[in-house]
Amino acid sequence: MDRPYRIGAGVRIDDEETFAALAARYHEGRIDHIQVQIIPGDERSFRDHLDLIADAGVQVVIHAPHHAHGVNPCAPTAYDDRSPAEIETWIELALAQTAEAADRTGADKIVLHTGRYLPGRREEAEATFAAFLDDHFDPRFILENLPSVYADYPLLGNEAADLVALGGGRIRGFCLDFPHLFCTANYLSRPFADLLAPFGGLDLRLFHLSNSRRGSITDEHLLIDHPEGGLDFGVIVPFIAAHPGTHVSLEYKENDPRVYDRQVAVFDTIFRRWNTPGAGAL
Repeated sequence: MDRPYRIGAGVRIDDEETFAALAARYHEGRIDHIQVQIIPGDERSFRDHLDLIADAGVQVVIHAPHHAHGVNPCAPTAYDDRSPAEIETWIELALAQTAEAADRTGADKIVLHTGRYLPGRREEAEATFAAFLDDHFDPRFILENLPSVYADYPLLGNEAADLVALGGGRIRGFCLDFPHLFCTANYLSRPFADLLAPFGGLDLRLFHLSNSRRGSITDEHLLIDHPEGGLDFGVIVPFIAAHPGTHVSLEYKENDPRVYDRQVAVFDTIFRRWNTPGAGAL
């Protein structure tokens, strides 16, 4: 399908039914990629799921496991009751499976979260993330901006300058998550457009898009046309239009292909409204 942007949808690696439905939509030209969230675990199940994905003939973006899956690069033992040895073994398994998934699918991007850290220990978290890259660097990593806080814990890597510093010259590509940045802007009481502008100078390889409530500091992965959504598409759409080769990945907690069908259409309407002369005019 001819469109002035590239769009895709996300799915967990273990959700074979949704993946198959999205793969059909990819081959119909309705989406341009599928983002696959790696859920580390049993090797046999992992490879069974991966075989299905690798054989589907679709363009894949890999999303590495993050703190919700027991992989927290900037503070591995924070908020975790497991022993350090157990955590390190788990991280090794998770990253090995992530790399294998990228190898098998031909993915050239692995989205990475820096993670969450204990209040007051940001400098330690930055140093720990640098050590993580020393041990686990993959040239396919792209670093995603995170909201400033979630559930009362701080997250590392919120603004453009943060990501550049955390990448340390090794990670050169980035994933811009618009609702994460929106939550950060609300938390800092700063204009969203002011925080967005510096991202224009980064090598942006992927966009993440959903919505969050007006004024919220909490990332919720709401539908982009949610009636309480606060994202300013009059700012976001021109930014996306200025990066036509950068794919937009829609991210929702409910990976229902019917939801994605509707949201792809909604995005198209929003994009065309705000990317035309006199955009936004009634």
